Amino acid sequence: MTFKFAHIADVHLGFEQYRLPYRSEEFKNAFETAIKKAVDKKVDFILISGDLFHRSNPSPQTIKEAIDILSIPKENDIPVFAIEGNHDRTQKKISVYHLLESLGLIYLIGFSEEKKENEYQITENVNGKLIVKGIFEKGNNSIEIYGMKYMSAAWFERNNLSDYFKPNGDAILMLHQGIKEIMDNLYLETQRDYFEISLKDLPDEFLYYAMGHIHKMWQTNKGYGIVAYPGSLQRWDFGDYEIRYRWDGNRFLQQSGCDKGFFIVEDFKPKFIKLNVRPFYDVKIKADENVVKSELKRLVNYIPSEAFLRINVEWEKPFDVSFLHDIFKVKHLHIKTKFGKQRTISTKGTTESEFFTPIELKIIERVGEKDFEEFDDIINLILEELNKPINIEKEEEKTEKNENLQKTELKLEENIKVQKTEENIKKITPNKKYTLLDWLK
Repeated sequence: MTFKFAHIADVHLGFEQYRLPYRSEEFKNAFETAIKKAVDKKVDFILISGDLFHRSNPSPQTIKEAIDILSIPKENDIPVFAIEGNHDRTQKKISVYHLLESLGLIYLIGFSEEKKENEYQITENVNGKLIVKGIFEKGNNSIEIYGMKYMSAAWFERNNLSDYFKPNGDAILMLHQGIKEIMDNLYLETQRDYFEISLKDLPDEFLYYAMGHIHKMWQTNKGYGIVAYPGSLQRWDFGDYEIRYRWDGNRFLQQSGCDKGFFIVEDFKPKFIKLNVRPFYDVKIKADENVVKSELKRLVNYIPSEAFLRINVEWEKPFDVSFLHDIFKVKHLHIKTKFGKQRTISTKGTTESEFFTPIELKIIERVGEKDFEEFDDIINLILEELNKPINIEKEEEKTEKNENLQKTELKLEENIKVQKTEENIKKITPNKKYTLLDWLK
């Protein structure tokens, strides 16, 4: 007897994308459609691998939408197992997930401060921590569902997944994390481009790894198990396009993006279920005004009126691009321009990478985007950097080198040592007094 279940991730209920309220309605509709399709397919249970909500403090309307939709599988006696993602997790003891669980709409999986024992949950004490896992029985067979909420890279520097998750039989592992090998094979334009784990960090012997966090559909293997990302239910940004056009100097080259949807998994083999969602088109052209006008006019018939469209125009000299609003009658138009030669910051030979730390450059790049609104991402990024442990070994090595250097200078007079010290300080003093992280601390 085989198990049949739905694997959904990155729903982002309540997301008013580009500050458009109707986009929140479309995210809700996508989730409702996915749940109804899962019920129609007569699945045994449903997995939600994080980011059910776009924020950890969703509005009352968004909470009501979640309750209404999750009541559908409950009425059909289909349990829903869930974990918190990076967008909707909270550092508080109680989250909106606990509200849904108290209503019997979901079963929360992962580290817990209290034991849960019922038809679909059991609790284990592993290495001094209480871990709630799901359990589903069908006939004489049973399957265990392990998992935990999103954890930062700093957590993985101190902990190993294998220390907490060890399957006893047929088992599923639910995680909301970025995996290096998959990040390396996907182009994620504005989603986080860093990862928390590698494939080797996943514990062995799970039959299915129900992943969330990466918004594009992807599959690979871990031993005899399958590692699967269903992707987000709706398109996340223009990097998550349906169709992309790139100008090569003579013509537009077309690229197809990923479909949006979720998995129906039977006998631990996922089958992708496509959803019809808002189309995103992305166009980039580097040419003068006459070419841009003539070529984009030819492209009009290939872009549907219901699409979200981004047009990126580059050229050596600036020109007025307001005519694009007259050419394209689409649902939402976003125009980006880049004119003239790109300037680089130069202060007495200092480059951006020398002046700013890598974490500061990443933050500056993100908040500089015109449509930037993911403040939670930046906060989490800063917290991860602040939580990184200090490398004690390197500090000890540095101290030892300084002590050896001092021993070689014992015969020098005090005024010479002071003079050299002052000269060295002048050489190594950075161009700014405080870093961004110093200010935040």
